[in-house]
Amino acid sequence: MVNETQRINGPEYLEGKTFFTSSACMSVLADALSWANAHQEKIATSPKEANNIAVLSCQVTDLAILNDLRTIERYQKDFPGKKYFISGCLSKRLDIELPVNVLRLETPRENYQFIHNRKLVNFEKPFWIPDFNENDKEFEQGHLFRNMYPLRIGKGCPNKCTYCTIRITRGEFEQYHASRLEKEFLTFENILLIADNPTESQIKNWHNLAIKNNKGFSIRNVEPSTTVKIQDELFDLAERRLLRVYHSPIQSNSPDVLRDMHRSVSNTLETINISKKLRDKGVYVATNIIIDYKDFDQDFSEIYKSYNYVSWNPLWNSIWDRKNAEERFEKYLGKGAKINPTLIKIREYEAQQRRFAE
Repeated sequence: MVNETQRINGPEYLEGKTFFTSSACMSVLADALSWANAHQEKIATSPKEANNIAVLSCQVTDLAILNDLRTIERYQKDFPGKKYFISGCLSKRLDIELPVNVLRLETPRENYQFIHNRKLVNFEKPFWIPDFNENDKEFEQGHLFRNMYPLRIGKGCPNKCTYCTIRITRGEFEQYHASRLEKEFLTFENILLIADNPTESQIKNWHNLAIKNNKGFSIRNVEPSTTVKIQDELFDLAERRLLRVYHSPIQSNSPDVLRDMHRSVSNTLETINISKKLRDKGVYVATNIIIDYKDFDQDFSEIYKSYNYVSWNPLWNSIWDRKNAEERFEKYLGKGAKINPTLIKIREYEAQQRRFAE
């Protein structure tokens, strides 16, 4: 007999109305929004009115997992008597125990569904920005991509990297046809192309579609190896003012760290150079870095000079331990963060970037 706490239920399991709230990445949020817009009669926009409360989750770091659990525990406390679900990527992590009376829910998804109403899924404030203000400008920390139209061009990843959990949490790799998405692309403004790992062929197709319609887009999560392959298309879009925001996660600019991560040094360093050139052409460029990587000494100053927007995650050994996660949360995001030299340095760079922008 299957343990109910380990079963991953499909959306057909939901009875009555469901309130979805997202503390996850744009990929998971976009999928849920597609389902919510296709089944509006099953959606509650207030937790008080819902029969079910489902938290869309992330599992990239222990800080994100802790936030997911704290989020659903908060809803359990504030709205007792509901059915509670963890959806999104954490629902697939069967090695991580969920709070009492919380079930697992497959990320709901409807391919090619227009997202006319983005308020059908609540979007939690980013937990790593304690003073987050919803009314701040779109490029303030925590705001990047938040208010763009999330056009889903694929899910999953074709690679089989042993250290990555996307193959488990996001399911089989799937690309959605650009030609079938053209009408959706033309219907909405401020388009963000969403995929867990956009491929070379996808970006080349969207390059052609953007030129054909003289309409631009933003794109996130393009790996350095892909960025190097499609740089001509990127520069062409930049020259035509059709590429608004470009995000490629480099993780580090240290050759020693990259080699230890088993990432390509040449592709990563070339991606930084490509990003600088795109920035010079008016594209807003963004990246991710891993801080506190083992005992390596990293200098992020050049990264902050090269990019408009830098987000960070502390290295995690992938072993879930709530007590340890709570201690690390305090270290990086609580009062204890004030004594963390890495974050002090990062925040100094952020302040410099804001002054430069002003």
